[in-house]
Amino acid sequence: MTPRCRLAAFVSGLVLSASIAVATAAAASSPPVVFQVEGEAGLAAARLCERIWSKHGAALAADILPVGAVADTVLCLVLTSERFERYFADRLPDWGVGVALPPGRVIALDYERLPVRGPGAEVVFMHEMAHALLFQAAGEVRLPTWLHEGVAMRAAGEWRFVDTLSVVLSGSPPTLASLAGPFPRGEAAAQRAYRTSLLAVNWLEREHGPGAVSRVVAAARRYGEFAGGFASATGQTPEQFASAFDGAMRLRFGWILLVFRWPTLFVLMALLFSIGAVRKIVINRRSLAAAAEAEEAGGADDADGADDADGPPLGGGL
Repeated sequence: MTPRCRLAAFVSGLVLSASIAVATAAAASSPPVVFQVEGEAGLAAARLCERIWSKHGAALAADILPVGAVADTVLCLVLTSERFERYFADRLPDWGVGVALPPGRVIALDYERLPVRGPGAEVVFMHEMAHALLFQAAGEVRLPTWLHEGVAMRAAGEWRFVDTLSVVLSGSPPTLASLAGPFPRGEAAAQRAYRTSLLAVNWLEREHGPGAVSRVVAAARRYGEFAGGFASATGQTPEQFASAFDGAMRLRFGWILLVFRWPTLFVLMALLFSIGAVRKIVINRRSLAAAAEAEEAGGADDADGADDADGPPLGGGL
């Protein structure tokens, strides 16, 4: 039996038999989420995800889904590492701890490896839920990987300035066109791809206004293809947008890369050392000059005092 068939049978068993797993629904959320968990530790992870979804689920859905769209229920499987690898090892790199399956009705988390490999159950859960909503919103249309991963990174709050800096200092950031398909399986290269994708989604919203993601996805579904929908929603072809983004990355962050390249860094450090040395020499000379002036002033005062002591005697004697 293939992993996909085993997974289908496993999910069916979870849904139909209450004795296999514990289910808990995140109430008052959009879309609704049902958790199927393994073990007490899995249940604790599901509770964390349930709380964050109750707080942020509706806002995330509004950012991704077209206005008025009603999403389907998402089943979240919270699994042991053994079970997670059995069903998803063929889909993920060895460092993956979460997955969302098209058409966006099932996601899965490896709760045992989350504390070691992942940033936390809530972060991975929100990341995968963003994927699920994008799958549902796009329908049969395939969205570029950079859009999927950039939206998911932003939804999970997976951004720090050091992430941007790490992309820049890694050398030449990947072009957006190279991120339309599967990401590299190596963790370091994949992380550069993820972070560049996040920058691209931020750039998309900056250039075309808030809600650009949902407009692009909705238009892509209407057109039946991403390119036509993107052009309709933004007035740019995907190629034009990618070219503008790549150029903006070079213009905005190229100086950082220039400064921190080894030859330039060596020259800059030498220049700073020289400036510091010259400044120290100037300060020392000023200090010596001030000391000399003080010494001369002190000598003059001593001379005046000696003249007064040796002057003519006072009158009044006989």
